[in-house]
Amino acid sequence: MIPNLYRVNKTKLPRVLARSVRFQSSLAIHRYDDNYTTLVFDGDRSISFSNIFLRDSCRDPKSVDTYSSQKLFTTAEIAKNLSINSPPRIRKSPDSSESVLEIEWLQNGKLHLSQYQETFLREYIDAESRQAGKFFEGERTIWDNKELVGNLPSIQADYKKYLESDSTFFETVRSLNKFGLAFVNDIPEPSAELQKSGMNEKNAAEWPVSKLANKFGYIKKTFYGTLFDVKNEKEEAKNIANTNTFLPLHMDLLYYESPPGLQLLHFIKNSTTGGENVFCDSFLAAEHVKNVDPTAYVALTLVPITYHYDNNNEHYFFKRPLVVEEVKGDTARIKEVNYAPPFQGPFEFGITRNDSEREGLFLAKDTTDGLLFQDFIRGFQLFEDFINDPVNHYEIKMPEGSCVIFDNRRVLHSRLGFSDSNGGDRWLMGTYVDGDSFRSKLRMGFRHLKEAM
Repeated sequence: MIPNLYRVNKTKLPRVLARSVRFQSSLAIHRYDDNYTTLVFDGDRSISFSNIFLRDSCRDPKSVDTYSSQKLFTTAEIAKNLSINSPPRIRKSPDSSESVLEIEWLQNGKLHLSQYQETFLREYIDAESRQAGKFFEGERTIWDNKELVGNLPSIQADYKKYLESDSTFFETVRSLNKFGLAFVNDIPEPSAELQKSGMNEKNAAEWPVSKLANKFGYIKKTFYGTLFDVKNEKEEAKNIANTNTFLPLHMDLLYYESPPGLQLLHFIKNSTTGGENVFCDSFLAAEHVKNVDPTAYVALTLVPITYHYDNNNEHYFFKRPLVVEEVKGDTARIKEVNYAPPFQGPFEFGITRNDSEREGLFLAKDTTDGLLFQDFIRGFQLFEDFINDPVNHYEIKMPEGSCVIFDNRRVLHSRLGFSDSNGGDRWLMGTYVDGDSFRSKLRMGFRHLKEAM
């Protein structure tokens, strides 16, 4: 006996067959129930989709506002008493040769018809497909000195073209996704009038670095302001960057809950002796630890490091592990690295043992945390040894009139000590951009590229 759930209305069968003759569909319905709808792709791949997912993903005007593209219901709301009213069907899209899945839903006595393009369904088949068009780690290239030097021409852009050409800007965005590093050159010197007035909030938009950053959408303002100057302050500098001493490899503002995704530094003047900039791919270093000592690597993803800034009437504090991974399907990829020794505070994990409680869970937890901390230190040492090896550095004396843009969640930056005894001057102007703005431009750039093909 065939359950009612799978019965087919025979009076509709000729119509279904006629449609299957008119177009060749790579999508078919295998079965359905109150929880799942099972589809077959390309004749041999069977995938069961949650009915709640399908109903929740409906894009018709009753579900998603046409103008704002915002949902008009909540997931919990549509999940109550949801069922399929009649057998789902596959039909041909009137706008293309693409197959469309149609499902008529029944909920609390009301009917609702949803349609799903085959391209949409394919985008959600598996974890890898769900990342398509959103993340582009496949283009990522981790690098040492040799790898980056071999690709230097591809990460250079002309200032005028960067501002005026969408394709040049997208290539820069793509370079940042691939290497975490890009350079914009031939930047005109700021006018004498602008230099005389100095940088302030009122004229921030007039400076070249502001124009470069605003191409991403908007600037991430911090306690440094919209823009910030980096100059050699000979006395009482509030930031080590404003001295002439060696600045070790680090990332900026890790004591923020949401550190900047990109940093831009425009070299307006750079004629002192020394002061070369050093860049290093932290992802390569993390992968090195993972290969050499997997146990230590796991500890680097678990033990929280304290980052803080307590100076100049400001107190920022946040804890985060050295390595943050993002799990996608069966694989885990490095999402970001957090390393900034100048702004590191005292550890708060695995540093004590409660000797007054020598029994039970207290001792067990303290011992476990302590052992994990030891693994962490071992991994930390491997990481530092790797990033401090010059073979993994890209060192450059930045020319005046150039701007470096780098991924602050991936690329470590440093500056060698310098001297102005030669009468030279050093003046950088910097700013930050959120990683969300960068990734938005990356996604839109790839979308436009796909549409143009």
